[in-house]
Amino acid sequence: MNKLIIFTILSIFAITASASFASDCLNEHNKYRTMLGISKLTYSNTLASSALKYAKTLANRNGLGHSKGRNNIGENLAMGTSRTFDHLALIGLWTKEKKNFMNKKWPNVSRTGNWKDVAHYSQIVWRNTKQVGCGVATNSKNRFIVCHYKPTGNWVGSFAY
Repeated sequence: MNKLIIFTILSIFAITASASFASDCLNEHNKYRTMLGISKLTYSNTLASSALKYAKTLANRNGLGHSKGRNNIGENLAMGTSRTFDHLALIGLWTKEKKNFMNKKWPNVSRTGNWKDVAHYSQIVWRNTKQVGCGVATNSKNRFIVCHYKPTGNWVGSFAY
């Protein structure tokens, strides 16, 4: 009987933590979209599931690299030491790119001259993107976050918004 109660409490905690994580990620993305008058994203559990699966892959390999075969699904990746970076700090690495972003035709979108310096931020604010789902995984040293977006952004010859 006591094991059942403990399991139930842990299950409720896991569901609450998951809902809180999803809400945090969605709110952080929508904060930047709202600043620009762009419609808010909705959270997709399907995208979150694929993002979590890939975040676990990255944690197991302890390195970054984009997944293959996403079929019109955008992807942002970040990693940082697990003691320093929580999921919001990792998303913050992407939103800090805003300072170099210029809303011009892709790929001429960065004040640095390199679109890679702003590609995470531009995916967050890509007007045609409607959904996001994120996953986070941690190994003994680092934390990895993956967010998947549908439809993908960063189309050559297009403006973000």
